[in-house]
Order: sequence, then C-alpha cells, then structure tokens
Amino acid sequence: MSQGWPKDPALRRLPPGRREKPQPWLVVGRKAAVAIAPRLADGRFVLISQERLPVRETMWEFPAGQIDTETTCETIVATALNELREEAGLALDPAAGRLTPMGWYLPSQGFTDECVYLFHAEPVCVVSQPEPEGSEHISSVRFVSAGELRRMIAENEITNALSLALFARMAAKGLL
Repeated sequence: MSQGWPKDPALRRLPPGRREKPQPWLVVGRKAAVAIAPRLADGRFVLISQERLPVRETMWEFPAGQIDTETTCETIVATALNELREEAGLALDPAAGRLTPMGWYLPSQGFTDECVYLFHAEPVCVVSQPEPEGSEHISSVRFVSAGELRRMIAENEITNALSLALFARMAAKGLL
C-alpha cells in the first residue's frame, strides 16, 4: 500500500526530480485514512454532521477515519467497515452488501503525506445509533438522493475534501 515516496524522513526533503540538493520544507506526517460513500438500497446516500474543531464548523460529510495500525489491505477494509458503524450506525447488507474500492487521493499534498483510501458501500443498512469516539461529535445522520448531494455540493453546503473527492470519483465512474 505504499504511496511511492521514501519512508526515511531525511530522504523526503529531496525533491523527486532534483535529488542532488535537499529542499527545506515542512511536511506534516499523518496516518492514512479511509472515506466511505454509503448508499442505502433505495439509492440514497448517507451523510453525517460532524464538528470539525480546526475550522470551528459542523459539516455534512461522508463517514471517514484514520487507520490506527499498519496500513495493509486488511486494515484498510476493517477501518472502513468500522467507520460505517461507528460514525453512521451502518453495516453492509448481509445478503448483498459490497464495499467497492474507489482508489485513493492526497488531500493536501503541499504539506502532508496523508493518503485517503476511498470506498463506495452499497447497499448498507441502519443497524444502530452512531457511536463516535470520545473526541468526535456527530450530531445527526442524513439520507440524501444523488440530486440532493449534487445540490449540496453546488451550493457549498459540502466543502470538505474527502466528500468532494468521493463525489468526483463516483461521478467519473458513472455511479451518480
């Protein structure tokens, strides 16, 4: 699951195309993460409303979370399924549910090495209330049609990178 850059922090200061001279640059190390676009059997998407302290806003977004262990195929999938349950009270439909990988993206490649793995989960079922971790505050869960999701993005109601990246990837793959 390597993103293709050196693991040694000293080597990361060497620009990829100019290896002869180190370049001073602040790089914030972050854990890899997942983001999931859950979809109910009726086609509606599930969004959560979550407080985001750095921007002091409560935002509509798709469920997401950091991978707390070594990044392997198994831990990526396990984290995605856990975030569905924890943040939105969802699980894959036991008979027909599929978690489909949608690639990955770099949310802020100018200053962080974070990589976010994207998924589409369909169909999902509501199995419980959200059970956020201690530092998280999820105030509500909302079911929206593809048209409503598009409107929310167009009208700047959804502004976070992970939701925008998932929407773009789903659109590019013909899932909207």
